[in-house]
Amino acid sequence: MRVERIPDERVGVLIGEDGETVEELKELTNTEIEVDEGEINVEGEDPMEEIRAQRIVKAIGRGFSPEKAFRLLEDNSDIAIIDVTDYEETKNGKERIKGRVIGRDGEAKEHIENETDTEISVYGKTVSILGEVKNVHIAKKAVEKLLEGRSHGTAYQVIDKNRQKLI
Repeated sequence: MRVERIPDERVGVLIGEDGETVEELKELTNTEIEVDEGEINVEGEDPMEEIRAQRIVKAIGRGFSPEKAFRLLEDNSDIAIIDVTDYEETKNGKERIKGRVIGRDGEAKEHIENETDTEISVYGKTVSILGEVKNVHIAKKAVEKLLEGRSHGTAYQVIDKNRQKLI
């Protein structure tokens, strides 16, 4: 059995309207999922399916829609979760660097997502990236540059330097 905790305000998203989302997840991963407040218990006969279900639960907990989180069912997909507190300690500092990742009118986040074919969620104290393994790795490097305080141009150069890997 694997246990995952997600924020209380995301539990409803995981369950879905009339329980549809959690039922679909159970069916797609052949697992049993019990929701007890913010604690999610995932159990299945196949450990790999348990892990897949747990990663989807974690993605929904980190702010992704179920539709986006279900991308983790695809082979060669991954999620990276970056803890913003590793880069900044003060509340204002954390908000500032999360804002850098998002950019004016969401432009920085959208640019990184489009260039790397990933999905990015800025939620709570984390920045999470979901997509194909190699693309997640490249997007993560670009996001980390922004969290370190580097310019947006420098972050985008990380993507440009790795363009061949994105093909």
